[in-house]
Amino acid sequence: MVVIRILSSILKNKFLIYLLLTLIPTIAISTDLAQHQVISLEDQNRMKAQEYANYHTKNIENLLGETVGRLEMLATSIKYQKSNLNDVENLLKETTGKDPRLSGFFWANENGDLLLSTNTNSKNINVSDQPYFQQAIKTLNTSFSKVHYGRVTGRQIISIATPIVDHRQVHGVLVASLRIDGIEAAIKSNVKDEMVIVTDSDEHILITAGSVPEESYIKSSMQIAKIPLTISVLVRSEKTIAFWKPFLKFVIIFLTISNILFIWAQYFLLKRKVQRENEQTEHHKLELIGNLAASTAHEIRNPLTGIKGLIKLLSEEYHDKKAQSYFEVIQKEIDRINVIVSELLVLGKPTAYTLRTYNANTIMTEIEPIILSEANFMNVELFVDYHTKELPISCVKDQLKQVILNLTKNSLQAMPYGGKLSISLDNQSDKCLITVTDNGVGMQKDQLNQAFKPFFTLKKDGSGLGLTVCKRIIDSYGGKISIKSTPNVGTEVIITLPLVITEI
Repeated sequence: MVVIRILSSILKNKFLIYLLLTLIPTIAISTDLAQHQVISLEDQNRMKAQEYANYHTKNIENLLGETVGRLEMLATSIKYQKSNLNDVENLLKETTGKDPRLSGFFWANENGDLLLSTNTNSKNINVSDQPYFQQAIKTLNTSFSKVHYGRVTGRQIISIATPIVDHRQVHGVLVASLRIDGIEAAIKSNVKDEMVIVTDSDEHILITAGSVPEESYIKSSMQIAKIPLTISVLVRSEKTIAFWKPFLKFVIIFLTISNILFIWAQYFLLKRKVQRENEQTEHHKLELIGNLAASTAHEIRNPLTGIKGLIKLLSEEYHDKKAQSYFEVIQKEIDRINVIVSELLVLGKPTAYTLRTYNANTIMTEIEPIILSEANFMNVELFVDYHTKELPISCVKDQLKQVILNLTKNSLQAMPYGGKLSISLDNQSDKCLITVTDNGVGMQKDQLNQAFKPFFTLKKDGSGLGLTVCKRIIDSYGGKISIKSTPNVGTEVIITLPLVITEI
């Protein structure tokens, strides 16, 4: 039960992290981008509705302009025949039917009495009470009526009155009836995917053209200049569709990207976790090896001291040449064991010494003759580059000497046929850099990864503790040691130690 609860808790936490890092940001970003697209599309539809409204308004105004132009031309013709009603009547009858949008023409005197008509049922009608007729008499210009049902035609019309004026004196009024169904036909012939609604000044719907949008719509209205009519255009907004299509597209895109990033982050974190665990394991192993090495070294040194003393006594007692050669070999092997034991002691407890401040240049000058003699023996050129100023570092002098000697020994052994060995000391910010470079055989990448591990060696008679001890010593000083190597090119070892800041 406890295990199930722990697993359940882990799964819940992972889902919560996934939710916070992928799903919620994806939905939030997709929603924001989709809304921006909706706003952009709504602006386009609004402009589209405005363009349609402007287009239909212009068409009706052009229609009215053409009608007025025709009436005024007819009025000009009548002006010169006003004294002969028969000629006026014939002129009106000839004009009738040429424009299907006009249902008839009427000739009225200045008092509003219809004297002539192209329709048969227009006798004894007076239009003086009509506002449009009064406006025409008053302004001496063509005027329009509101939409109304004609007393003669019985259908919805707009009456247009054009006065016949001579020396600012009205001699009669030409009246025409513009059919609303003619305007409707003109509008319907130009409708595409929009819906057009024409309303009068009382907001009564006069004309409807086009299909009603099933969903939400955007509306744009314009007023016709000459008559009290309003053109309203309705365009489908597609707001819902416009949101969901880009939303789903963005969700798929960002969910894919966020999942890739999430998996990469999980891989990176897992890699870091494994690396930390490996480092901890290596640290524990090193501690265990160090403790074991220290205790073992002490145990080895005690009997080894006795063996060394006995061998010395035996070598003094037996002077045989063959025996002396055996004693010499035994003595060298005991010395070699002592060196290994010393390395084991350093590996076990390198911090058991008191640190003091030394000049790195001075330490190097003390061991340069030793390195030079070894280099000459191996046919290797030695180059030492000292820094111009002091490099005060906190260390144990003999241990740092041991580190440099170990590194130079490795370099010399990597150049069995001669080469160049360079040692440089430099000041970089608040650090002291000691660099040992050779042009020897170098190391492979997998060998570099194991270079500082205990007991790893590429030498036949090596203990595999040299670089491990060097790293342990440098780490105890708060420094770092790193290796760069290329096969058949050479190796570069860089030691970085903190400088001691001296007060002035």
